[in-house]
Formats: sequence, structure tokens, C-alpha cells
Amino acid sequence: MMIESPRIEWLQKSGKQCLKFTFGKNLTAKDATTAIVKWKAAFESKKNEKIVLIWDCVKMQEYESDARAQWVDVLKEMKPRIDSIWLITDSVLISMGASVMGMLSSINIKTVKSESEIIVG
Repeated sequence: MMIESPRIEWLQKSGKQCLKFTFGKNLTAKDATTAIVKWKAAFESKKNEKIVLIWDCVKMQEYESDARAQWVDVLKEMKPRIDSIWLITDSVLISMGASVMGMLSSINIKTVKSESEIIVG
């Protein structure tokens, strides 16, 4: 059985809606395309709310450049609906990639080493 990557689920933190993405070892362009469809559907289900995104990249080791490019495009498109973005990783490579995505989309991406460090407010 193939494990879905990323796994996408709703959770609440401090009373705020959060959409959590839990990534596997590698994010392919195909995985990104599938995840973006689910991401947009999830946002559509919460029409007038700003959503906190949590990207759990603890297991991620690499991503395809096409996946990153797709992610930047959707960040730009969904920016008005995004409250904040939290990246969970201890990888310098993944953190740098997220910084680039943040610069290209004009969204501040906060990096932490564990989910317990996330403070939404």
C-alpha cells in the first residue's frame, strides 16, 4: 500500500483552523499536483476564513524543482487566504528551499524544529 505524501488534515491550534501537510521523504511534481488539488478543496470548504498552514517536513529529504515551482504558484494564488505558514524541519536544505518560496511568494514562512513550538494567534 502506498502512503499518501503529503498527508493533509485539519487541526485546531489555539482555536484557529490549521491545515497540516505531513510530507514523506521526497516531494515529486506529481505528488505536489495531487496535494494542491486537495489543498484548494480544503480551502474551498472554509470559504471566508484565513487558514494557518503547517508543513511538517521532518521526514523530507528532497523535493523536485517542479514541485517547488508549483508550490510557489499556489502560494501566490492562495496568499489572501493564508493566515501564516509554519515549517517544521531541522534540515538546512528544506529550510533554505522554504525561504526561497517565501521570497518568491512574498509570504513569511516561520521555521521551527517541532510542532510544539508553533504559536498561532
